[in-house]
Amino acid sequence: LWQRKKQRQQELIAKKENGTITEKEHFRLPNLKYTPFLQDELVAVVHTHSKLAVSDEITPEDLPNIPLVLRERGSGTLDVFERSLLRHNLKLSSLNVLMYLGSTESIKLFLEHTDCMGIVSIRSVYKELVAGNFRVVEIKGMPMQREFNFVQLQGQEGGLSQAFMRFAGHHSKSL
Repeated sequence: LWQRKKQRQQELIAKKENGTITEKEHFRLPNLKYTPFLQDELVAVVHTHSKLAVSDEITPEDLPNIPLVLRERGSGTLDVFERSLLRHNLKLSSLNVLMYLGSTESIKLFLEHTDCMGIVSIRSVYKELVAGNFRVVEIKGMPMQREFNFVQLQGQEGGLSQAFMRFAGHHSKSL
């Protein structure tokens, strides 16, 4: 379903029914131009007051023994996490997932009141890390990188889409 949704968004761009969007998956159409916008990294985090006994560094093989809260099916975050798991011959079904939630904010709230670990964008927990409310748990040898791109119809650069891309690029440092 999610892949069909992404494909529909790209088809809308190709038909000029939609403006510039960001996309973060590997599915690409040749008639669309993909302009890199933002690098992102997913990290494992726990609340600093959690009773979960997890060290600052774990291995992917430790993941099945750790209770997790994750983004819902169809989210780009979960897709990146699943691809990273597969590189270590792990499946999502082998993990102890307590709950799937629809937003990063709901995951952060859940982590405040539950002894489990979440997988979120480093950008989404920056303030909480600085404030000392969360800590990152390094998953050794399991980088979870992603790139957000602007997507436009080939040859249709300019206008409002280009102005938005310049604006977003200028302000991306604060994201």
